[in-house]
Amino acid sequence: MIGKKPIITFVGVFVIAFTFALPASYGKTNEFDAIAAHLKSQYKAKKVHIPFMWLAKAAVKIVRPAGVKSFNVTLFEDLKFTAESIDAEMQQAMRKSFDASWSSILRARTRDGEQCYMYMREDGGNVKVAFVAIDKEEAALIKATFSPEKLAEFINNPKIFGFSLNDDAKKSGSTDDH
Repeated sequence: MIGKKPIITFVGVFVIAFTFALPASYGKTNEFDAIAAHLKSQYKAKKVHIPFMWLAKAAVKIVRPAGVKSFNVTLFEDLKFTAESIDAEMQQAMRKSFDASWSSILRARTRDGEQCYMYMREDGGNVKVAFVAIDKEEAALIKATFSPEKLAEFINNPKIFGFSLNDDAKKSGSTDDH
């Protein structure tokens, strides 16, 4: 029979080793979290709970549809801001949150004050995308990591679990591409 003391010692050594093995960036706030914190603090936004999001994330990690390796969606409601200042404030928050490795690939604003921002960067063989959309009193933050090669394969032959997602014309053998 193994005594409690060796198990406690083993767990203690394991925890200490694991703590020092963590990368230095582990404690840093990532870009996505920085933007979420900005929305909460600057605009008094309330985070919306999305039921079963954990299940969707797990499924994506396992199945990796269209090359997507991971994603996160965070929704906010009850934003309190002035239409005149939010665009400049959000641009500043985005520049502050995303370092030089990220490229701004989309920034749009409608006359009604709806706006969206999209940033992208390479991460090894993957691509990371961060998208922020603000509409009246609501906001959505989306981040995803995907393999560009797997996405290209999916676009050329869209299948999930072996089931084709092509339209009926392609299924019937038509080779006429439009």
